[in-house]
Amino acid sequence: MLSLGVWITWAESSFFLEPPTFMSMSLLSYFLVIGGSLTTALGFLGCMGAIQEAKCLLGLYFVLLTILLAAQSVGGVLFVTQRSIFETSLMSHMSMVIELYGKNESNLRHFEKTLDYIQEEVGCCGWESHFDWERAPCSCYYFNGTHHTNPNATTTPLSCGCMGEEHPSKTTECAMYEQGCRRQVEQWVDDHMLIIMVVLFAIIAVEISGMILSMLLYRSYSKAELLTFY
Repeated sequence: MLSLGVWITWAESSFFLEPPTFMSMSLLSYFLVIGGSLTTALGFLGCMGAIQEAKCLLGLYFVLLTILLAAQSVGGVLFVTQRSIFETSLMSHMSMVIELYGKNESNLRHFEKTLDYIQEEVGCCGWESHFDWERAPCSCYYFNGTHHTNPNATTTPLSCGCMGEEHPSKTTECAMYEQGCRRQVEQWVDDHMLIIMVVLFAIIAVEISGMILSMLLYRSYSKAELLTFY
């Protein structure tokens, strides 16, 4: 995870065969670097405690794993119980991104690229609908040539006169996606919920196993010290 995050950060433009036009991998790389660093540090702490037979390191490893597991549990409960608040906050943030789109707000550029990527790949426009945009960007358009039968598979902003610009210069051969992205995102989450839950439970199982093993080693080393003392 750490290596992948560092690689993406160092060579974002070469992550794909061609440089991504809309999606910025910076946000993903930062999360990977932070998460990978914490995971690596925690794993190193546990390994050192086991190899050196250091009870203090094993105890610290157990405490940190407990805190991590508790934080994940609280986060999961809050997400389930406060989902409506989370959705409202997300809607507010997306509205702000749409309102400030293309106005050189550097702190929102990564979110703008991510929104463009979602609109282009999923085939949607705006958060609730295409009416969210005062002037829709290129990612809301698809080439509507008569020889194409699947609009979602012919998302070619360059054919709509974009040529690297944020908004199309001509729309005579282009059509705009009308459905908002909120339903598409919710549908994707619902479709992949089983996979998400399996991954989360697998992570929790690994953490609980680490806690149990660290305590078993801790007690084993304590008994060995008592036998040596006597």
